[in-house]
Amino acid sequence: MKKKNIITALLFMAAIVTVNAQLMFRISGNGLEKPSYILGTIHVLSGDLLDSIPAFLEAENQCQQLFVESDVTDQQDRQERLAAGQQLMTLPDGKTIADVLGEERMAILQERMKETCHINLADSAAQKFLYYQPLCFTYTLNMMVQVEVYMKYPAMRNGNMMDVACMKRAKARGWKVGNLDQIKTSEELGKIKETITPIDEQVDTLMALLNNFDERRQNILNKFEGMHNMGNYWSAGDYESFERLVLPDNEASPAIYAERNKKWMPIIIEAVKEMPTLFVFGAGHLTGPEGVVRMLRDAGYTVEQVKQ
Repeated sequence: MKKKNIITALLFMAAIVTVNAQLMFRISGNGLEKPSYILGTIHVLSGDLLDSIPAFLEAENQCQQLFVESDVTDQQDRQERLAAGQQLMTLPDGKTIADVLGEERMAILQERMKETCHINLADSAAQKFLYYQPLCFTYTLNMMVQVEVYMKYPAMRNGNMMDVACMKRAKARGWKVGNLDQIKTSEELGKIKETITPIDEQVDTLMALLNNFDERRQNILNKFEGMHNMGNYWSAGDYESFERLVLPDNEASPAIYAERNKKWMPIIIEAVKEMPTLFVFGAGHLTGPEGVVRMLRDAGYTVEQVKQ
């Protein structure tokens, strides 16, 4: 698909979002005196849509606290997470990415990072990047391609993404804002390090991206075609169709979805018992046999989609 067609699909996606846009769910039963709510989001949608979603406004008026994937508005928490992430990103034994790649492959990486990310790895200001593992460069380059599309998508232009807007609204009401993703302890980080892909395999993945960048870039852009249908189903509150669309990707990425969902469940259950709670997270986490909706139902709660 041509780049122009992908962007057209994204623009159309923004146009079809209506006042009934929602993937809202009510949690009740199992001894709860008052219900809690879940808003499943598409992260790139604008927070300006929230005031046009009656089910969200109803939930906001009934709840007393908010839980999100990660409170990016909390600067102290953000710094702690960045520090924890640094431990996972850096190469062992003080090595640099130049040591790992060698001169020829390093030159290819430098050229691509400068062209795509506007980062000159030869510049003294970029020295910290030299200690990152190859997977960090793979991730960064992939993200930059996605950002290229996001920035042409109207819902992203004001930078007021829906999840962040929910956090700001909750704090303005004086609510507690909690995190579903927890900061890892040093011991847990050590265990995660043991599961990270070996460096030589990371190098192979990075070089495959660099040596076929234009083709890989187009493949990434092509995936955004599916965002048109995703936004269409979200705007219509068509959870069943949304679930069918995203489930294959969820099943292919258990660490991103299923494993995190399982870790979230004790936090969610404790929160709904404490007080009426609004949960806001990516709608993909709702779906499938290991999604939050199914796991809450299996735990004895009634989980119903709220539609206008």
